[in-house]
Amino acid sequence: MDNNALKEHAEALSKGLNLLSRDRKVVMPHNKTFDLVDELKIKVDEILKIAEEQ
Repeated sequence: MDNNALKEHAEALSKGLNLLSRDRKVVMPHNKTFDLVDELKIKVDEILKIAEEQ
């Protein structure tokens, strides 16, 4: 189950980073960018928590 959660969080992180990358199709407004970064930080914390438990 932890591997499933780890994979889901990593995929969400990858999608979020793609939205912030230079290859994006549309520029996001600043407030949405900040919200996305906050969400990605939470995902990274969850990935680190899962890694520590294993």
